[in-house]
Amino acid sequence: MRISLLGLVVSSLISGIGCATSDAELSDPLQQPTTTTPVPTTSGEFVGHYVVPAPATLASAATFAVPEVEWTVTAGVATLHYDLPVGLVGGDVSVTLTGTLPPGSTTLQLTAGSGVGSCTAAGTQITCSEDFGNLGAMPISQTMVTQTAMQDGVAPASRAQVAALFGNDPIGTVRFDLSQPSEDHGGHGGHGGHGPH
Repeated sequence: MRISLLGLVVSSLISGIGCATSDAELSDPLQQPTTTTPVPTTSGEFVGHYVVPAPATLASAATFAVPEVEWTVTAGVATLHYDLPVGLVGGDVSVTLTGTLPPGSTTLQLTAGSGVGSCTAAGTQITCSEDFGNLGAMPISQTMVTQTAMQDGVAPASRAQVAALFGNDPIGTVRFDLSQPSEDHGGHGGHGGHGPH
């Protein structure tokens, strides 16, 4: 009887915690299962998404397409390269992070002068959470953020709030799938979104 009562109390506490949500909580619309597999060593250029942690009310404005994410693994060193979305940073900002990838590793730590990242994999999908520094004032151009929001069909005011969040705390997650190669295949025409390049 004690075990059943204890189970009921614990179950009630857990379900009560799970139901307490608010708009102030951060949302990740691309949230994936936590099951991890070894980080793949397949190199190439892939379609991805970039997500900025934001309140649930801004979740749709906090997700950006990244037309080309370059993932290269050579001699046990992984390199991640892509352009931050123009709709987020208001200009051209490239990211290149590298790290040692031991065979069979399920996590990968990446570093560069502009920040750090931690990557995991679930099948062919790679997710890298990043924390940047030394990017300078963000966004570079609020006008570009607004124009890109209108082109993307996103409320400019919401996108401006997301850009301000990122400017104050430049963290986010890039996610790409090795089964979805980019259409550009090395032509470097994507550069993270709309706008002049």
